[in-house]
Amino acid sequence: MPESITCPDCGRLNPPGSAHCEACNFPLDPEHLAEPRTPDAAEPAGLHAVPLVRPLRPIRPPRPRPASNQALSLWLLFGFIAAVAVTYIAIKANLDRASQPVEGSNEAQQKSADEYRAAIAKDSTDVDAQIGLANVLYDTANWSEAITHYRAAVRLDSTRARALVDLGVCYYNMGNAAEAERVFGVALARDPHQPQALFNLGIVAEGRGDNAGALGYFHRALQSAPPEAMKQPIVEAMQRVIKKTGKIAPPLPDGK
Repeated sequence: MPESITCPDCGRLNPPGSAHCEACNFPLDPEHLAEPRTPDAAEPAGLHAVPLVRPLRPIRPPRPRPASNQALSLWLLFGFIAAVAVTYIAIKANLDRASQPVEGSNEAQQKSADEYRAAIAKDSTDVDAQIGLANVLYDTANWSEAITHYRAAVRLDSTRARALVDLGVCYYNMGNAAEAERVFGVALARDPHQPQALFNLGIVAEGRGDNAGALGYFHRALQSAPPEAMKQPIVEAMQRVIKKTGKIAPPLPDGK
């Protein structure tokens, strides 16, 4: 009667003629796994009662035995707990990121900042949310943080001339007039009649002693249909430069 085949990998007894181990799927070779050797007459009886195994392949580490149902259940439970923990940490991180305090803000500004941060956490390409958060940071004089979000917004949409102007003001307020002037110039390239960009270029020019250039920018700003609240500051800036230089700006259209 054919003998059962012992798996050399996991030790499982398999039915005669099995090609693979039922426990670990290790390939079996029924013809060469074990060769009984007949004891010599001169040898004491029983010395070779156990058949010798001929090594046919390099030695390999044993494969782990299949996990029992109980062990598998424990692993599934552990995986579920780990997934819940990771989800909780991610949600908490998003909530913490969405509720960062804005220095110098009032209750309404903080609420707006939290809403914009939550929107950005969901979609970092939300241009309006980036600009909205930057505006809150701008209004509370958090220039460095405002720069981060204005830059993110204009990278996504370079046509936002007003955001470019506000970005330039942040640089100017941080003492970087050269970068502010560059950004105002970019805003003006997007919108040649942007009154805030023109006025701010005049401020930068006046600051470096270019009064003639400043007067030209102020004059153009006044011609570019500025908001009503801007008109008086522009007129005062023009009068200040005229007083320093003695020059008069060319007349505005329609006698304005």
